[in-house]
Amino acid sequence: MKKTYLFLLASALICACTNKPNESAQTSDNASTEVAEDVKKDSVTAEPTETVEAETPAAKPMLLSACPSKDKHISVKLSKEADDKQKAEISIDGKVIQTITDELFTDWYDQKPETFIHFVDADFDGNTDIFLGAGESRTYSTILLWKADKQRFERYGELGSPSLQNPVFSAADNAIYNGGSNSAWEQEYTKDVWKNGQLKTIEKLLYYENVKEYNGMNGESKKVYNLYDAAEKLVKASDNLKNMPEEWQNFLNAIK
Repeated sequence: MKKTYLFLLASALICACTNKPNESAQTSDNASTEVAEDVKKDSVTAEPTETVEAETPAAKPMLLSACPSKDKHISVKLSKEADDKQKAEISIDGKVIQTITDELFTDWYDQKPETFIHFVDADFDGNTDIFLGAGESRTYSTILLWKADKQRFERYGELGSPSLQNPVFSAADNAIYNGGSNSAWEQEYTKDVWKNGQLKTIEKLLYYENVKEYNGMNGESKKVYNLYDAAEKLVKASDNLKNMPEEWQNFLNAIK
């Protein structure tokens, strides 16, 4: 009798797997009850199956040079005005929505559009913003943030502020990393996040390499990583990048 019940149970399961979803949903309550009673009689207990959710890989940090210079809907036309001011004419789907006249960038006309105009979600709110500037050292840059409630772009900061050098946009932790060389042996980077509509530095990393003052030996190269918080307090120091927080590892590996 036991073998007969098991055979019937297996047959029922095979039929259920070959049904289409909508068909299996229409299986009668009686058939389900009969199978359940058979399983109960034979004391067959199904072991619970552990469900493992696949983790979504964190978005890789995006260098400014990797941000597209063209957008499917947004376009920016730049022109030079009198008194060294520049005009940015912004269109959406071919219709001009606003014109900004300002010292957007002192020497934008010396830059190619693909190296000057960038489209990126700079404040990580899900909307495409406009970054104007080459992002190089000793150059100015401009961030135009899209304001959905006003259906227009608004400039963040002013000429020279914020000063973003080689910015890298990290959607994984909603931060903008930027910085570069202070000297032949020192590099300084900051981690900036948006707080109440303002870009604030929350961490700073100083990276030294091949500095004999730190190892006391001529001709010997040594790396030193010093991580500081917003109050300039040292929170971590190491001579190995792998000992630094993962987000800093991702950033430094991205700019290599």
